[in-house]
Amino acid sequence: MSELRTNRIIPRDGLASGAYGGIVQVKYANYSASSQTISTTTYTDITGVSVTITPTRADSAILIMLTFNGNNGSNGRIRYQIVRTVGGSDTTIFTVAEALVDYGESSIHVQGIGNNFVDTPSTTSAVTYKLQVSSHNGGAVAVNNNGRTDLIVMEIAG
Repeated sequence: MSELRTNRIIPRDGLASGAYGGIVQVKYANYSASSQTISTTTYTDITGVSVTITPTRADSAILIMLTFNGNNGSNGRIRYQIVRTVGGSDTTIFTVAEALVDYGESSIHVQGIGNNFVDTPSTTSAVTYKLQVSSHNGGAVAVNNNGRTDLIVMEIAG
């Protein structure tokens, strides 16, 4: 059996400015064990939804792909963010301030809330990405009800 091992994949004709090469490695976390309810305006880690990747090169990018299921209580709005941790230092990568909005008296349940984002951590140290959720007003919001959460990260050659 033949193997090809590399930590840098680029097209034959090179990379255009601002472009990235091929996928070097993929890591993921998924969680479907139980629903988690948050009733605070403080961002809270979602159980089981963090993944660590160690880039092989400092010029690599990390493609982050997130999907989760959510439910907001009456007049609740789910807010969420992805946080990157390197060497104990946290950085918020992106924030969605109103993922589910209901101005009436009912709740909304959505399958497949999420985002894709390209991060450039500029390191070869271990990088951990995690999902955090909060309520905009302290009312109850839930994640993972009737579904699961997937957080996938891919190192893309720089």
